[in-house]
Amino acid sequence: MTQFLRFFTTRVQTASLASAFVFLSSTVYADGWDPNSQASTIGSIANTRHNLTVDFNSSGNIMQLARNQYNAICVYCHTPHGANKQINAPLWNRTVNLDSFTIYDKPTTLMRPISLPGPSSLTCLSCHDGTIAIDSVLNMPGSGRTPSGGSLSNNEVGIIVNDAFLDSWVDAGNQGPTGTHFTLGGAAASCVSACHNAAIELSIGWPDYSNFVLGTDLRDDHPIGVLFPTTFGPGIDFNEPNVIIPGRWAFFDTNGSGFAEKDEVRLYDSGDGPEVECASCHDPHGVPSNGPGTRFNPSFLRVNNGISGSGDGETGIASAGASTLCLTCHAK
Repeated sequence: MTQFLRFFTTRVQTASLASAFVFLSSTVYADGWDPNSQASTIGSIANTRHNLTVDFNSSGNIMQLARNQYNAICVYCHTPHGANKQINAPLWNRTVNLDSFTIYDKPTTLMRPISLPGPSSLTCLSCHDGTIAIDSVLNMPGSGRTPSGGSLSNNEVGIIVNDAFLDSWVDAGNQGPTGTHFTLGGAAASCVSACHNAAIELSIGWPDYSNFVLGTDLRDDHPIGVLFPTTFGPGIDFNEPNVIIPGRWAFFDTNGSGFAEKDEVRLYDSGDGPEVECASCHDPHGVPSNGPGTRFNPSFLRVNNGISGSGDGETGIASAGASTLCLTCHAK
């Protein structure tokens, strides 16, 4: 691992001067999307960057040095038994931070109450806040591989990242990486600091993930935990969802099916009423841009917010039109 970090430190130093000009030659996307991944983004989550069992680059299994290779796509987020009890999320298998966030502090801008992130944001932030290792699960693949050796009680303490437990992973007779459980960003040992930064991108072409690290200060991101209106009319600058199910959610039923489809924006009700959360606009499994078999919307968006299928890395993506996602909720 030391050699690994030394190698990339050298590459970063070599590229540091040239990286100062990276902004002149790189396309910047408003939603942080980087189209240079070799993932096909067609068919299922297995073909997206959220498949943490695969390296979508040409340099082999480098990620093996940064996280446990569980050889199971779903386990990085979900478990059939012994799920995290801290948040009301579907069979959640990851540790989470509950209240260490600085939230958007200009409520007069929206004239709406704003609270801490709800379950449908905390799940995303368990990787994207940059504080929790990407392989920090509560249960590993296989029977009885829990931090407490079989007891499920420790899973209530899902905020704790148990590196000793993660180090115990054994795959096909090979010990998992010791002390190399990288966060996405933020920490000294992270995906961004080691490999996925502007200097490395310029030097050897690996994509920069910096925009994907939201951090714990959320004031520079789209507000989440925003209470959506429940009454509509003059002076209310929000559109009314077609379907409202109190205590569960509300959603914009664009096809009239009565069900919340993957490509439909929704608001989550975790007790206070329908709120905007990360999963209101993003589906972590991917959403086809123009029906089954087509490439997924960029950035796992439920609605493509305008990126067309004409440029490098964009071929096959159908655009819904600029600002379509924004105007689903906002009446402007």
